[in-house]
Amino acid sequence: MKYLTQLLDKKVLAPNGNAVGRIMDAVAVLGGRLPAVNAVILKTDSGEMCVAYDLLEFEPDPEGPRGSGNIYGDVRLKLPLASITPYQPKDDDLRLRRDVLDRQIVDVQDYRVVRVSDVRLAQCGEHYCVVGVDASLRATLRRLGGISRPIESAAKLFKRPLRSNLIAWDDVQTLEAGSAGGRIRLKVSHDKIARLHPADIADIVEQLSPQQGAEVFESLDPETAADAMAEAESATQVSIMTVLDDETATDILEQMQPDEAADLLEDLPSARSDELLDQMEPGEAEDVRGLMAYDEDTAGGLMTTEFVAIEANLTCEGTINRLRDLAPEAETIYYVYVVDAESRLVGVLSLRDLVIAPPETHVTDIMVQNVIHVYVEDHADQVAQIIGRYNLLAVPVVSEDERLLGIITVDDTIERLLPPERRRRLPMPALTNDDE
Repeated sequence: MKYLTQLLDKKVLAPNGNAVGRIMDAVAVLGGRLPAVNAVILKTDSGEMCVAYDLLEFEPDPEGPRGSGNIYGDVRLKLPLASITPYQPKDDDLRLRRDVLDRQIVDVQDYRVVRVSDVRLAQCGEHYCVVGVDASLRATLRRLGGISRPIESAAKLFKRPLRSNLIAWDDVQTLEAGSAGGRIRLKVSHDKIARLHPADIADIVEQLSPQQGAEVFESLDPETAADAMAEAESATQVSIMTVLDDETATDILEQMQPDEAADLLEDLPSARSDELLDQMEPGEAEDVRGLMAYDEDTAGGLMTTEFVAIEANLTCEGTINRLRDLAPEAETIYYVYVVDAESRLVGVLSLRDLVIAPPETHVTDIMVQNVIHVYVEDHADQVAQIIGRYNLLAVPVVSEDERLLGIITVDDTIERLLPPERRRRLPMPALTNDDE
């Protein structure tokens, strides 16, 4: 087992022992599961030269085949430099120092962006290949040379040994391979990243540049992207929606809850906001525009227009059938609201009461008539007090003439009242590997 940084800057000797140059980079070929290290780039007196990896000889590891894998001493060529035919890298080959080392990747175990401090190499048959990257402090110290050993010894003495943070190459993919300044990111297919919690996706995206963040959102299906966008901080939302193409941005907005989409659009420059609203489906755009008309610190600014409301003349069986049609459009169906012919709120019932009642029972016989509600112009603090006092999962919002306009869910209220640093889940502990 070797590391790229052990190989870099190593002195290279000719078979006669004369120094001919130093190793500046390693070339790995993509295509298989693991990139194969096929060549190194030497810096010689006459310029750079690419030499096939199998023409290099290394001093034996004093610890044998199961040793540390450290590269001891200088590297020796098997043939005189003048007799070697230069290796010709392809455009899509990786130069590990240029394209991988010091680049950012996403660590899904810790939901954070990390910087590659070293590249792990291992023998795969007759060749060496790239098996992973190391993004730990230990790898950073390793690059400092001899000074790393006393630091590691001191850490062990204080019972805080340094550990490697190894990320398998299977989870790494190059972007812009073979180009200067190439970036690498986590190789996360649609189904893999979709398994992350939206808040974790948001945590990752917030550590990326707007363009990188946009690339992550473009890899997600619209529903997952909408959930993750809703979890991101406002500044991140704005920066990404500014970079995303119109079609992707519109798809995400249409999948978001109307209140969340309204909040996002209000934070965007007015020209961009109007542009995206014009491209949304007319009905959804109308709902969002209506919410944007309310002050953000009022019940109207907090509410969503996606809720379940039924007519007072329905039976329990008819209501359940209606729920099958309406549920996909509703944010929550913990409560079913009952309205009259003029959409005035007249009652509310829980799903429990609805399910256990005989099918032929009219909802007016089991609904609660004195519905706790708020008015559209009530302040957000008052809304939070009412939800907390009555232990509600959602509270309906009505106009002055008691018409049902929307609902406010408990999570939206908490999100508004908590300070930003309290809204985000704490990251999971990093999973690291010992690398003795």
